[in-house]
Amino acid sequence: MALNPLWQRKQLLGAVGRFVVIFCLLIAPWPGWNDLYRDYFQALAETAFSRQDDQRVVGFQPHVVQHGFSSLDLQMTLGNRALVDSNGNGKAEIMGLDTRSLGWMPTALTIALILATPVPWRQRAWALFWGLILIHAFILFSLQVWIWDESPDVSLFDLSPFWKEVVDDLQYTLITQLGASFSVPILIWILVTVRRENLFGLLPRETPARK
Repeated sequence: MALNPLWQRKQLLGAVGRFVVIFCLLIAPWPGWNDLYRDYFQALAETAFSRQDDQRVVGFQPHVVQHGFSSLDLQMTLGNRALVDSNGNGKAEIMGLDTRSLGWMPTALTIALILATPVPWRQRAWALFWGLILIHAFILFSLQVWIWDESPDVSLFDLSPFWKEVVDDLQYTLITQLGASFSVPILIWILVTVRRENLFGLLPRETPARK
């Protein structure tokens, strides 16, 4: 039996309204939230990249600097243990991170898209579980791209001109421009939430004429 087009339209508008409300609540400047998320981001990044038994030295520390309209709140440092002298000094590459833009915004967008989708709550719960895993993998991959891009400068390894250009472009897209922070959550949402029956359930159908 075909669904009433008016009901479908209301369901779609309701999903859009829920998304706007949820997303605005998640990105609102709640007191202390940015610092709390920065600490979480730092702990996640240190778990993924900081190892004592690695030649590569990757460190993270809070460091607030106003940068245009945004605020850089975490400093990421890359070094090479083989180049450290007896005083603990050595060449290092340093980058300031805006953890809200790089981490929280794509995470909030993923959460809002999934929770606003009019599918059964069990499906939404599983979608949220996998969506958060994938968006965290994307965030960590963005940091890994910067490490690849800067590794030749601290003599960790060399990149051919072709791969250097590829990594430069990835670094610009993922960290400098942050364009992927909005497109990747949409792709993740489609992957983990939208099924064929859900999509077709929202599309208007013609009601067959009675004979």
